[in-house]
Amino acid sequence: MTIRLLAIDLDGTLVNHHLQMDPRDIAAVKAASAAGVTVVLATGRMFKSSLRYAEPLGLQGPIINYQGAVVREISSGQVWYRCELAVDIQQRVLALAEPRDWHVNAYVDEIVYTARARPEADLYARVAMVPYEVVGPLSKWVHAEATKMVLVSLDPQDVPGRMAELTAWMGDVGRVTRSLDWFVEVVDPRVSKSSALAMVADRLAIDRSEVCAIGDNLNDEDMVAWAGFGVAMGNAPEALKAAAQYVTAPIDQAGVAQVIERFVIGKEEPAIRV
Repeated sequence: MTIRLLAIDLDGTLVNHHLQMDPRDIAAVKAASAAGVTVVLATGRMFKSSLRYAEPLGLQGPIINYQGAVVREISSGQVWYRCELAVDIQQRVLALAEPRDWHVNAYVDEIVYTARARPEADLYARVAMVPYEVVGPLSKWVHAEATKMVLVSLDPQDVPGRMAELTAWMGDVGRVTRSLDWFVEVVDPRVSKSSALAMVADRLAIDRSEVCAIGDNLNDEDMVAWAGFGVAMGNAPEALKAAAQYVTAPIDQAGVAQVIERFVIGKEEPAIRV
């Protein structure tokens, strides 16, 4: 099995809870690129938020942002794909969230907008390392397509219930997923990391069997399941591990580097689950 395209999630996969990358992981990614493998970050993060990690890795090619809603080339900034939330879908999210005082971010042209400054907004800004703009009630402000919306809770134990409620509320007009412990993300139902990765592979004339994808959370499940060699981090939930063909070490043990060293540039044949 030859890996020609390697897709890697950021938070919980390459980026730890200190918002840092392991030097061993960085070296392994650079070694994969040097060996001719196309390395693509596949993240829920905004483009400008993910660049602070792409640059130390030396990446210049395509990058998947916003859970797959936008794909662009790092070196040129050229957008390969974009699929955004229509105003009526945003208003549907807000019709549920605002009466419950759930914090919501909306993303338009690489800017984060929210109703007011509050601890949830500050938590997101700290993790994403991007500022936000306060515009008052979003239901009165929304006027254009948004790349995605994110609901933020200070208590991760609240998130599964909010996800279930929002999923039922949105039906088939929005895709609801979880990225980090505190974040519930809503994108257009056509958006996913797997569809974005498939588009990248097709554009680069790389077969699905030559694609490796590594992730750590539920928003990575479709990408990990789609790839010819799907890998779950050791710190991933059981649902993702079940969808993967291989489970590597957790992030604090450089699980990404272990995959690259063994199977991408080391050429060891993985014992793929049947």
